[in-house]
Parts: sequence; structure tokens; C-alpha cells
Amino acid sequence: MKDTIKNALILFAITLVAGALLGIVYEVTKEPIRIQKELAEQKASQEAYPEATFEEYEGFDEAQAAALLSGDEAYAKVSINDVQVAKLNGQPAGYVIQITTMGYGDDITWTLGLTDDGQVNGIALISINETPGLGMNAEKVLVPQFDDVDIPASFFTVTKTADNLSDTIDAISGATITSRAITNGVNAGLLYYETYLKEVS
Repeated sequence: MKDTIKNALILFAITLVAGALLGIVYEVTKEPIRIQKELAEQKASQEAYPEATFEEYEGFDEAQAAALLSGDEAYAKVSINDVQVAKLNGQPAGYVIQITTMGYGDDITWTLGLTDDGQVNGIALISINETPGLGMNAEKVLVPQFDDVDIPASFFTVTKTADNLSDTIDAISGATITSRAITNGVNAGLLYYETYLKEVS
């Protein structure tokens, strides 16, 4: 009985010390992690809308965005996290929308730049953790396809045939799920823009 109590106390002490150390590590690393996340988001906004300065869009409502996307199964795994107004020479010129969607293996987060005259300025990845050699090729295969293109009337679709049409996105070879995830996410951003932002611009 004494040995049982002794072992239980030792185990309790180890757990207590380990918990305290984890708490200390969390507190020490929390602020640097937050700063790095903010820097990555700022960099992605700048890539999605070069030469612009940014300010938060005060009308953004995350719950409202979620309700909008809930009406379409294609956007079931998409969330709109943030909206910023992009300014050129101090004047509003468009928006940058931060989007997260579920890819093949994990969440993918990126920014979508949109101009007031109805163009997709570009997208810039913030975080992606897809299959190496497949989904991880999104940066070089998918991202360039969204540079300086008009917003299609019915948004974008994914194709495997490389037809070079303005409203189609060529899928990454062997990574259709990643390709559809990002394209559906871009379309979700376009839906939000056309529903809530276009009239404001």
C-alpha cells in the first residue's frame, strides 16, 4: 500500500512539473509565433496585391461569411477569415480576402487579391502542408494561374485537359483534391466579394 501511494505521488509530481514546463514553454513561444503569423499574413497580402497598403475592412462579419458559404456544398470546407481594404495612393482600390480550406491532408490558407474593376490580382499562400511532389506544387502550378485574370461570370472550374480557357484552372498532376480545394476557396472569396463588397467599392 505504501509503495502504491509513493508511486502515485511520484507520478503526480512528474505530471505537475511537466505541465508547468509546458506552460512556461507555451508562454515563452506564444508571442514569437503570433508575430511570425502576422508577418506571414502581411507578406501574403502584399503578394496578392503588390504596391498596396492595407487596412481592416470594418464591415467584415465572419459569421455572415460562414452563413453565405453554407448554402453551397462546394464551400463546405471553406472559411473566410479576414478582409482588408487595399489602397493605392491612399485611395481604396480593391480588397484582400484571407481564406482557409481543407486540402488533401491539412488546412490550406492564402490571400486573394481583388481589384475594384473586377479582376483577380492574384493569390498568395500563407500555409500549406500537402503531399510533397504533388499538392505541394500548388505554389508553382496553381498560384500563377490566378495572376491578373478577369473574374469569370460563373467563377473558376478545375480541368485536367489544359484547355487554357480564362475560366478554367489546370489541375496539379496527381493532386486534383488540392487543386479543387484551392479553386473552390477562390470561388468562395469571389462569392463573398460579389455579395458584400462589390456594391461598397
